[in-house]
This record gives sequence, structure tokens and C-alpha cells, in this order.
Amino acid sequence: MQDSELIARIYDCAASPEQWADTLQDIAGQAGAYGGMIFDSCHTVKGERIGLYTCSSVYDPNVALHYSSKHNDFEVTDQAKFARLSTADDAVNLIRCDALAPSREALETQTNVQAMMAMGIHYRAGALLSKETSSMDRFALQFTKAGGPISDKKLLWVESILPHVAKSLSIGRVLHSQKQEIEAKSAVLDRLPFGVAIVSQGRELLSANPEFLRIAEQCNLLSRDAKGLSPNRLPSEMRQMLAGLDAHGKRGARPRKEAVFLPTADTDFGVFLEISPTTQQAESDKAGANNYVVTALDSRQAHDMDADAISKYFPLSPSEKSVLEMVVRGHTNAEIAQDRGRTVETVNSQLKALLRKSGSRNRTELVRVAVSLSSSALYPNLAL
Repeated sequence: MQDSELIARIYDCAASPEQWADTLQDIAGQAGAYGGMIFDSCHTVKGERIGLYTCSSVYDPNVALHYSSKHNDFEVTDQAKFARLSTADDAVNLIRCDALAPSREALETQTNVQAMMAMGIHYRAGALLSKETSSMDRFALQFTKAGGPISDKKLLWVESILPHVAKSLSIGRVLHSQKQEIEAKSAVLDRLPFGVAIVSQGRELLSANPEFLRIAEQCNLLSRDAKGLSPNRLPSEMRQMLAGLDAHGKRGARPRKEAVFLPTADTDFGVFLEISPTTQQAESDKAGANNYVVTALDSRQAHDMDADAISKYFPLSPSEKSVLEMVVRGHTNAEIAQDRGRTVETVNSQLKALLRKSGSRNRTELVRVAVSLSSSALYPNLAL
């Protein structure tokens, strides 16, 4: 399979998550691995838990969940080591499992490693796909004794593919924030709390919900006949994102950096635009192939969130939860201060803490993170 074909399939998974099983298996196969998984490390009342997001088609998810539940403490420790070994820059770094212990012999004394070996898995390699919120979107490949460990050449190839996986997962969380497996139909799109559109290669609007049209008109992005996006009115970053696959996956484990931020007159608020290429999606009979899914979130609008769900990914104090809830509802810092009986300086400080914890650059990106994590944190595969 050509890399371009595989990358196109990876982005299709953003709107069609059921395709991850086969796509991950293709990545694993080309890497010489037995299989692959994507999972999160979440904070629950029982402590930190490893939760399975999806796995390649060679695996039975129930078996994977049983393993992670039985050996959770060892896996939490191992995954923390994988995370620490990743560099601080934007790149996706795939770490071999032998780096987790002083020697191979020492590694094989671990109960979880012995359990994996009994199931035929002798080697692993792991990577952070989100260095913005490092507890989510973790990736791992598993290798048999005969097939591994991964070679240097294949490791570099996987690292070149994983930025696209990172971006597809990041956008997929936004698309699934109200429904895990969203169908791109008007009745569903109209209910989403953010704008969603399918745009052709010629920038024609093939499908768009009312919120996207409102945001596009507000930001002066539409052509004169309002049937497409005007190339003369689009930011240069957005034009690049709509020009083909080559413009995507350039930010490694920080895919939110590829988003387009359009500030309002008050630059603390604005619109957060994300673009994903797609070869197929639920409206393919209408839209055809090789188009783009564009999502748009306006931080001035009121949105819903679940602070407890978000706390599974980064810790929030009671005060920070209250401030975040009001930020997501579109309140200014002055309004939050007045409502909570605090000074604006105190709210400013709490907002800075929220931005730091969530890896967000501004309040609009913070709202995007809150909206997407609120529901995606509640997927049923958490190993409790």
C-alpha cells in the first residue's frame, strides 16, 4: 500500500471511527508488528486507569480490556516511562520497550510483560500522539518474538505516519463530542454545538450545518453566492489545508497547532477551525471522494461540558472547574469575576492555570478541548 493511500485512510477515520481497526492493522503490518492499539490514561475514583480507545482488527477488544484491567498498575508505570522518554518538541517519538528497564532480563521479570509473552507478545513500541494533553491518544505496537523488535528503518517510517494518526484522532474527538459515531446527515449536523461542513477540492460547500454557515458568514469566509468558501477571503493557513494531503500532519504530537484561529476584536475570543482531508465519509453518495471535513467552534457561544469527565485527563480544582464551566458558556473574565465574587486578577490567574494544564494557547482552544473531551472521555471501553 502506498503511503498516500494509507494516510488518506487515516484521515477517513476521523469521521468513521469504525475504520480504525483495519487501518491500525495496516499500519502494524507495514511496521512488521502483530497489532496496534490507541488508548488513554485516565484519572478515576480508583486511581489512574488505562482505557482502550481502539485496537487493530487482529485483537479481541475484550481480551485487551481484561489484560489492561488485570495489569493496570504495571501498565500505568510503563506508560508513564514511555511518556517521559518522549522528547519535549512537537515530534512523535516511537520508543522501544527495552528502554523501560535497565536490561531485557529485568523487563521480563515484570508480571505484565510475562503475561504478554504468554500471549505471544515479546516486544512493544509506544508513542505519545498528544503532547498537548499527554494522558490521551497514546499509541502502541506489539511484536511477536519472531517479528520484533522493530527495526530502525521501520521505526522511522512509523514516526512519519503517526502525525497523521494524531491529527485524525484530535479532529475525531471534536466530531464525536455529542455522538461517538457521528453520521454526517443534516438532522445530526444541525444539533452539533459547533460548525461542520464538507468542502470540495474546489472549496464548494457540499454540506454544512447552520452553525458553520453562521460562523462562515460572521468571519466573511463565504463566496458572494454563499455556495462555497472564497479563496480571497480565507487565511493563508486555511488555503494550505485545503490544497491537499501534503499540508497535513506537520505538527507531530501537537495537531492543534495545525488549526486556524480567527480572533475577534477581543482577541481572547474567536473561532477555532480544523480541517481534515477525507476520501470517504457518510455522505459519499452526495459529496463524492477526496474532499475535506471542516469544523468550526466559536468561543463566544455557550457550549456544554462535563468537568468531571475532563478531570480524567488533567486535574482541576473545584474553583478551576467552576471557571472552566463559565468560560465554556462564553462568559468574559469580568463576568466570571462578578458572578463568583472574585477579582478579575484571580480569574485571570485561574484561566492561565487552565490553559497550562490543557496545553491550550488561548481561551478558544481551551473551549475546543473542553467540548471534545467532555463526551469522548466517557467512551465505554475504559478498563475500570
